[in-house]
Parts: sequence; structure tokens; C-alpha cells
Amino acid sequence: MIETIALVGALMSGPVAAGTAVVEMQTGAAEIPKVWKPFAQCVAQRESHGNPRAKNPTSSAEGKWQFLDTQWRIRGGIEWIVLRQLKRQGMNWQQRQRIYWQLTNNRIKDWPEWAQDAAFVGVVTERSTGWRHWSLPGHRCQSLLPAVAS
Repeated sequence: MIETIALVGALMSGPVAAGTAVVEMQTGAAEIPKVWKPFAQCVAQRESHGNPRAKNPTSSAEGKWQFLDTQWRIRGGIEWIVLRQLKRQGMNWQQRQRIYWQLTNNRIKDWPEWAQDAAFVGVVTERSTGWRHWSLPGHRCQSLLPAVAS
């Protein structure tokens, strides 16, 4: 039991505390593809000033990407998006299951930044129109959308 608690703490605390292989998988899952980086940087700055602990005072939006709790936690299954990103990096089910438990039991703003980034990557790369969640016509971020965005 103590080993499980220690591993879960390491998985959730971020790259510094976790083992090398886990860190590499987390880092890979959170790596924003080069083609999406300008858009991602603009959106993160606009939404939260890049602050993974940000909380919108007038809605349920929180975290670096300002995911809406009702849309993403209840309907969107954002935790599963993170797990798919980790699976692509080769993380086994047991490790992913521990992370899933931690993600579902914590607010998005309390997730490690790598998990928030992995969620963003999954949304914009798995869903052909996922980027539209951050669409704001006329805002300069729109001009930074990559050609792959449909």
C-alpha cells in the first residue's frame, strides 16, 4: 500500500519525482507538436497567462488551457484523452490506471502541468476540430492555426 501511494504521488507530482521511464512517457505525452506550438503558446497566454493553476472566477474553466469542468470532465472524458496520450508513449495499463484515479479525484487546475498539456495535445490532434474549443474569431491566435487544422 505504501509503495502504491508513493508511486501515485510520484506520477502526479511531475517529472522531478517520477522515475526516468515515466518522466519520458509524461514528457512525450505532453509534447506539443511543432506545427501546433505557435497556436498553443498564444492560447495558453490568452487563457491563463500560461498558469496551470488558473481558475476563471465566472465559470468552471481552470488550468493552463481553461478546460470547462462540465464540458470536459463530465461529457468529454478528458482523463481518457490523457491516458490515450500516455498509451501512445508506451505506458502500461497499471501506471495509466493510477494516473486516471488521480486525475479524476483532482480538479484540472491541480493536475500537473504535463497532464494538462497532454490533454491539450490530445484534443487538438485526436479531434479534427478540437482546436475550435479555443477559437475566438478575430483574435490573433486564429492566424496561428496550422494548415492541418480543418
